[in-house]
Amino acid sequence: MEEKMEKKPLVSLPWHGHETIESIPALLDDALEIEITLPANYNHSLFSLLHGDEAPGRVEHIHASGTPQLLAEIASMKGLEEVSSLIDPLTAAGAKVQVLSPPRIVITLPASIEKQQQLNRDTP
Repeated sequence: MEEKMEKKPLVSLPWHGHETIESIPALLDDALEIEITLPANYNHSLFSLLHGDEAPGRVEHIHASGTPQLLAEIASMKGLEEVSSLIDPLTAAGAKVQVLSPPRIVITLPASIEKQQQLNRDTP
């Protein structure tokens, strides 16, 4: 009888550019969530890119979520261009993407989404 391996709840990766991007497709079958921690100096630029229309002087707290297509916007920033190469594999995997503060990209895979929905149904 073959044992089914449990997926890791969260795999955290520091941002190392190309090296980080290259490691992600292999993790799609092994993790429920993948978190890429970006350098702190990306916070202002990401906030301006994703929340630019909001009132100036506001605390720069990033919270954007959506499909992997959100990465196309992120890839317009200098130094993060390669994240666009994740759009197709993440779309095929049915992943959701969040960009948060402190600057990080969180990839949530379908098994995690289903597990959360199950928890919500089980909670009275």
